[in-house]
Amino acid sequence: MAESERREHAAPIGRKTSADARHPSFSAAMNSSSLPTMTDYLRRHPEGFDETPFSPVDSLVLSALSYLDFDRYRYGDVYAGPHVPLVDIVRFTDLDSMLSGGWIRASRDLPVFLDALLRCHRFADLAIGYFVNENAAALEKQFCACTFSFDAGRSSYIAFRGTDGTFAGWKEDFNLSYRKIIPSQRSAERYLSGVLSALPSACRVFVGGHSKGGNLAEFAAATVDESNFARIERIFNHDGPSYLNAPSPRIYEASFKEKLHKTVPESSIFGMILEHRDDYSVVQSDAAGIFQHNPFTWLVDDVDFLYQDGLNAGAALFDETLDRWLKSCTPEQRETFIDTFYELVVSTDATTWQEFQEGGLIGNVAGVLRDGRNLDAETKEIIAHTMRNLRTVANETVRERLRNFVARMRSSGPGGFAR
Repeated sequence: MAESERREHAAPIGRKTSADARHPSFSAAMNSSSLPTMTDYLRRHPEGFDETPFSPVDSLVLSALSYLDFDRYRYGDVYAGPHVPLVDIVRFTDLDSMLSGGWIRASRDLPVFLDALLRCHRFADLAIGYFVNENAAALEKQFCACTFSFDAGRSSYIAFRGTDGTFAGWKEDFNLSYRKIIPSQRSAERYLSGVLSALPSACRVFVGGHSKGGNLAEFAAATVDESNFARIERIFNHDGPSYLNAPSPRIYEASFKEKLHKTVPESSIFGMILEHRDDYSVVQSDAAGIFQHNPFTWLVDDVDFLYQDGLNAGAALFDETLDRWLKSCTPEQRETFIDTFYELVVSTDATTWQEFQEGGLIGNVAGVLRDGRNLDAETKEIIAHTMRNLRTVANETVRERLRNFVARMRSSGPGGFAR
């Protein structure tokens, strides 16, 4: 199929599928005990990309896959071009050794997901390359990226990994609240430029990631030179935070908005941090609260996600509260608050949240509290002021929403219903 035909027949991004358009397998799934996720999508869609174009669900599949440490594979060069087959990596590498930490290490869905992916003819020739993994605690940097080749080498997906379980990774996330640019964003820009220069000019290019990886994908696409940006077909941000300041005027341009597809789950927390734009799509999830950040819980409607009109009430309240709180604090206050908390946590000698818990959760928490009492008076006051601001903003936000709700009910007439 010619490129113009591919684009003409591409599935609309962010659409809401009507019941009439659903695949028969989806109707069957609706009658089963659980709603379909991306693992079910892989089982039900073996067809090639000419028949079913690359979709947001395909993007999430590859974004989730990027959390595996492919450099554990010893029988091929994953640092060179994308030519090491996924099937070989999984077959000859201990899966547990490839788990990067964070949500993917705790997920029980991964083995089933990998089995479905390896059996899916759609990704039968999926290969990995250009793997980069950089962790520098001193720089508060955690960066990982890889490039997937598929569709007989005609397409590539440049994937940026989200936050792993390291303290440095989480600290870098929090730094977004007061720094205009974080180290991994610059690395993402360099990585994207380098890979694009190496890929064949006729190769279709998709860029994306989950969590912080989505933020990095956006940043890289927004800051590469114009010729490289023109090569990118679509940009995917799956529940990744936004920016304190726009990384480039390009993100407000129509050409960027047309390529970007941001998705967040219905109770999103991470993806709504610093997000002031309204052009994102809300995906339904079969999990609750913060656990919706796990991409294995996102629901699928045939060849796309199962969307809803907006965030749940709780997520909308949290988003508004966090936004007001950030505005109530100066960047310097945010920095002191975050740096102090980080220093207290790393003083336990743990380097990951898993080590923090396994090393004696109660003892480590007690140590953090003990060290907190030894902070100097000025730092203590900044911490206390920041926490007071958070409490005040939260109370004001709840009261304002309650007043608005009561006003709407009164204006609706008797019984609270519109006349």
